[in-house]
Amino acid sequence: MHVLSVTDIIDAISAIGDDISVSKRAAAACKIADHVFPGRVFTANDPEYREEQDFNWSQTCWLPAACFIQPRTTAEVAAAVVVIRNVQVKYAVRSGGHNPNAGFGSIDESGVLLDLHGLDTLNLGHGGILQAGPGNTWGRVYDFLDPHGVSAIGGRHYTVGLPGFFLGGGMTFFPNLYGLGTDSVVNYEVVLANSTVVNANAEENADLFRALKGGGPNFGIVTRFDIQTHPLHNVQYSLNLYDPSDYVNILNATVAVQAAMESDPKIGFFLNVNPTVIIAGLLYADWPASPPAAFDAFASLKSFWGPFIPTTNGSIASLTSAINIGDFPAKREPFAASTEVDHELYIQVHQRYLKLLETDMPSANLSYTIQPVATGAIQAGEKRGGNALGLEVVPQSWWAPLVEWFDDSDDAAAHKVLNDLGHSVQALAKGQGKALDYQFMNDASHTQTILDSYGSDNARFLKEVAEKYDQEGTLQTLQNDGFLLRKLDSRA
Repeated sequence: MHVLSVTDIIDAISAIGDDISVSKRAAAACKIADHVFPGRVFTANDPEYREEQDFNWSQTCWLPAACFIQPRTTAEVAAAVVVIRNVQVKYAVRSGGHNPNAGFGSIDESGVLLDLHGLDTLNLGHGGILQAGPGNTWGRVYDFLDPHGVSAIGGRHYTVGLPGFFLGGGMTFFPNLYGLGTDSVVNYEVVLANSTVVNANAEENADLFRALKGGGPNFGIVTRFDIQTHPLHNVQYSLNLYDPSDYVNILNATVAVQAAMESDPKIGFFLNVNPTVIIAGLLYADWPASPPAAFDAFASLKSFWGPFIPTTNGSIASLTSAINIGDFPAKREPFAASTEVDHELYIQVHQRYLKLLETDMPSANLSYTIQPVATGAIQAGEKRGGNALGLEVVPQSWWAPLVEWFDDSDDAAAHKVLNDLGHSVQALAKGQGKALDYQFMNDASHTQTILDSYGSDNARFLKEVAEKYDQEGTLQTLQNDGFLLRKLDSRA
């Protein structure tokens, strides 16, 4: 890395001229970064550029950044922040690139993108603490930990990265055992907006530590996560396919499993609903001799078509690998809603879903997933010091509607049906007194004001922490997009 002083940066900007437009600022930042990180800054003239541009999970994020910058160390991230702050250029940060919202982990030619995939250190140390760089994916983490007989409380998809997962809360296979993913982080190494590097944990910068547990990208760039691993290795799992016309009984079985989760934290479950098939993930954090009684309601369904993945005694690593069926290029848009558990509500939501499937959008697929969160998950998080999410201690479901499509002609229709379904979940739940305020950041739409859903006290706390550690508001003014505090409702 070639270190440039602030004077060097100012001189480089001055050389461009007095009229520093957005595009000229971006060009200046790329030029300076190319000197700081030679061979690791890619513009549209470089052969690596297209691969960088098309990296993200959703085509809505395949945006033409002025350049892609690849730091490899914490010091290099800090140097990149010096460039960004002094040039006053817009920027985005990307690790796994799994957030499908346009401008989240992506940016157009008006700014630069920091690609953190090179910060991929993995080290399992004393006390089972895993030090992991933000460039890792969960598949890589699980494969690294599997021979040690332990696992991290992490993501459910092989290609998902760590930063977005942890900073948004992090849904796991077995949240009722150890809480959400963010609850297992014991220390964050963070590059602040002024380029200084700090650690945030229960003893040092404790307010920042709590804010990072669900507060999103509002406080700095995390360059290392120190994660408490757990002796969670043996996992029994199956993914079963069901006839979607039997949705009443399938949803009834779902409620039965959720009831059982309240007394058995080893149960993991999700229900993925598509127009032509319903998929139930039946998971257990052990190798029982026979399937747990909690899954009897699914075993008795006559609509069972067969297993997508048969009952397997494996590990978190093998489970994540098994469901990693590969991602296809598509435009994607998500939504997040949470409700209490209620069979009648589930049926009403599904009936609205069936109505929306009549929409004319030939290239689109509308689906939704029910993700159970038992009271044990919330209590487990509190035992580990709590987080910033403001979760109510009740059995609940985190709904994740998702639309995927290919043709530009379906853009408007896809956006409309996705928002219709998401808002229908909220409205129907409110009508039955089953609505919850919380909205899960990792599954949320850019149209949602997520930090408002944490409650006014938590929102106010997050603002105070951000103002303390970013006094000039650099992250709010220069960061391209995301679930940022600048969008927070004025009531906070």
